[in-house]
Amino acid sequence: MKTGRLERITTSNEFLFLNFVSIVALLVVCGFTVTVCAQTGESQVTEPKDMKDATVKSDLDELLTTVYCYCGCVRETIEVCTCGTAMDIENDFRDRLLAGETVVQIRTDYLDTYGPQYYAVMPVEGINLLAYAMPVIILVVIGGFAFVVLRRLMQRTEAAADTHENSVAQVSDETVQQVEAELERYKRES
Repeated sequence: MKTGRLERITTSNEFLFLNFVSIVALLVVCGFTVTVCAQTGESQVTEPKDMKDATVKSDLDELLTTVYCYCGCVRETIEVCTCGTAMDIENDFRDRLLAGETVVQIRTDYLDTYGPQYYAVMPVEGINLLAYAMPVIILVVIGGFAFVVLRRLMQRTEAAADTHENSVAQVSDETVQQVEAELERYKRES
């Protein structure tokens, strides 16, 4: 015999655990999606009327945000840097894009000329893989910890329910015996 209150607690813990697992899975999927979009430079933007200008603008934006200016100022991307060198680099990138070069060609040429330290996006290789994997690892560890805690809580709740049922059964047996004794005494007196 389970009481309604304890049954609701057990059900709500299971419901809480399922919600937690689904939220963690959703966060992992969203994290990977954001990382992939940031790496590829993809975004959903409304397209202007002139497709070539839109392509050049989006490619130029990708270039300007993924490489640092070599001017010697504070380490900033070309998009953010306000020096004359950054403006010259931006104009050079625009001209090369209009001439038909791809983003990868221009970026590779720039990094070959000035060095890989001017690449603003952390490449997915070597020790950098750990930086990309760490959020997922942390979520898995937290999820495992939450699973263990919720599991123990559910076991304690079930143990408490069993103890409560046993004590109710004992109390009711004792009460029945007392009532029967009183009834016998009443019959004898009558």
